[in-house]
Amino acid sequence: MALAALKKIPSNGARVFALKGYKHWFDKAVENAKVENFTWYSLRHSFASRFVMAGVDIRTVAELMGHQTIQMTMRYAHLAPAHTLAAVQMLVPTGTRTSTKPSERVVRMQAKSA
Repeated sequence: MALAALKKIPSNGARVFALKGYKHWFDKAVENAKVENFTWYSLRHSFASRFVMAGVDIRTVAELMGHQTIQMTMRYAHLAPAHTLAAVQMLVPTGTRTSTKPSERVVRMQAKSA
């Protein structure tokens, strides 16, 4: 129904919807929702971080975000601590777990050197 209505609009090059950007509606919507400390850029950070943590390569994320440099994308892509731990655990042999506690071997080596 909506598509049929749009097809009836004469194609003279004029825009059907004039978008002025996000500021004219986004800030008011956040205010009305009574959400604190939330900006348009919060959405961009979530977008980039979730894509990277889902395994999408950083170059593709940069392209999706319209960035010309990987450095700009890296400013937005913040990885959750659990995600970085999972990445490190990929190097650990199956059946073992990494820990932030020193191993018994490390403790013995530290005791000998003290």
